[in-house]
Amino acid sequence: MGMGSGPTPERMPQARVARIGHVGVVVRDMDATLAFYCEVLGLRLTERFEYPEEAVGHGTSVRAGGFVRCDATHHCISFFTLRQGSDDDHGLQLLGLHHLAFEMRTPAELLAMYHRIKGLGHEIVNARSGGPGNQPRFYARDPDGNLLEFYWAIDEIGWDGTPRPYAPIVEIELERFDFAAYEAARGRAATEARSTAGRTGEIPGP
Repeated sequence: MGMGSGPTPERMPQARVARIGHVGVVVRDMDATLAFYCEVLGLRLTERFEYPEEAVGHGTSVRAGGFVRCDATHHCISFFTLRQGSDDDHGLQLLGLHHLAFEMRTPAELLAMYHRIKGLGHEIVNARSGGPGNQPRFYARDPDGNLLEFYWAIDEIGWDGTPRPYAPIVEIELERFDFAAYEAARGRAATEARSTAGRTGEIPGP
């Protein structure tokens, strides 16, 4: 993808990724993959599940997901298996890299990166919220067609190793997304989780 007809790079909003947040990998065998990364390498399984065919997941070709972590962040690697016969835009069976995700420090920087990539004429695939990690995000393509995710405020896992409930994956208009309402709703969910834990005598998580 080349340069668009929009503003020059010098006039673009300044934004810089905070860190590489996680990597998505397509695998042949989810059981074998999770056994290796959890039992051999010592990562911890946050959650795994299969996507219904009618649900919006990580693309229509994705059949199942497994999310592992090395600290409190929801996941550092997301593993996917594909539906039978799935291939990429060039007709090739996909194995290996699914996407590379970058964390942004603030909603403003997330939007600035969105505008910068779009303004330079690179492909914006979509924007989403909800699902594992429950982070507002958008997806774009680099010049070689690799899928990139840019996100803000991925969820963290509490003391019991259980992810908090989250809304299903939905596509959003990032420029119209209400980040303040999103943050307030997640704060209420955390408060409710602590309240529930208190009533049941459990130790509340973060």
